[in-house]
Amino acid sequence: MNKNYLYLLILLILGCLTYYFFFREPAPDYSVNEANFTVKNIEDVTSILLTNLDGDKVKLTRENGEWIANDTVEVTQNKVDKFLKILHTQQPLEPVRIGWHDEVIKEMANGNTKVEVYCGEEKTNTFYVCKNTAPNNMTYMLTEGAKRPYIVKRPLDDLFLGVYYNADINDWRSRKILRAKADEIEMIDVAYKDSAQYSFHLVNAPGKLPVVTGHQVSANPLNVNKVNAYLRMWDSIYCLGFEQRNRIKDTIITQGHELATIQMKKVNKPVQTLKLFFKPLSKGTKGILQIGETQYDFDVFVGFLNNKDLLIIDRHFSQIMLRSYQEFFEDHSTNVAIKP
Repeated sequence: MNKNYLYLLILLILGCLTYYFFFREPAPDYSVNEANFTVKNIEDVTSILLTNLDGDKVKLTRENGEWIANDTVEVTQNKVDKFLKILHTQQPLEPVRIGWHDEVIKEMANGNTKVEVYCGEEKTNTFYVCKNTAPNNMTYMLTEGAKRPYIVKRPLDDLFLGVYYNADINDWRSRKILRAKADEIEMIDVAYKDSAQYSFHLVNAPGKLPVVTGHQVSANPLNVNKVNAYLRMWDSIYCLGFEQRNRIKDTIITQGHELATIQMKKVNKPVQTLKLFFKPLSKGTKGILQIGETQYDFDVFVGFLNNKDLLIIDRHFSQIMLRSYQEFFEDHSTNVAIKP
């Protein structure tokens, strides 16, 4: 019996030695900095840069407590808030095992989003997020310069985190466009394609009365209250949506009937430009606008924003922007200046 115990003890020792030398994964040689995926002081984050292998790029920047994308694009604030919570609560579970390392690196090389987090001028986190789901709906991430990717998740949450790391600007943007508070607006220029007499150029300098000029010269004094009311309305301009079909975009831009070009500049920001076109008739058309021998949609216009994005905007929000030169002066009707 004692010999049996001895043989069993020898077998256990041999088994432990075999596992230790042949099957046990070597002790990790990484430092804590190799798993830098959690953003601790989320309230100090000023910007986040997301880029992917297709060349898409989204730069989220915090300004006066709100977030914008790529310097000018309105974003859905709730979506950014959710993303910040992900950054703050996600945690590395363990490094990817050596046997899976090469395969995971191949997956990340074929599809990933690079994430750069800044607090002021300091870059606090830089890591890559795999677009393919890890087993059990977990997420592979790799800190820049690290030797091993990690499996990352949120506590008590089985959601794949890769869905939050999107470098497509359309995934972030809000339908609110050209947002600006009255005291942020430095200049607005509205130029009508076929009705230059209604065009105007508005300059709003801090501490000074606004100035409105146009192709005409008004004999009446400027109504500052009307100008200020107009400026205040720019904080609530929305579009119905964005058009992603390039064929339609090319047709509108090259062959469309332009209504007006609107330029708006905020203090210390680049000029934004919105070209408005009459919208051709479609299945959803309810009212018809006749211009010469051509019919257009009465209720909806097409906009080309910053020479990049095609959007759909209804008549109400178009009229907020499209005023006439004479309207800003005393004893003049407040009718808007959309003219066929």
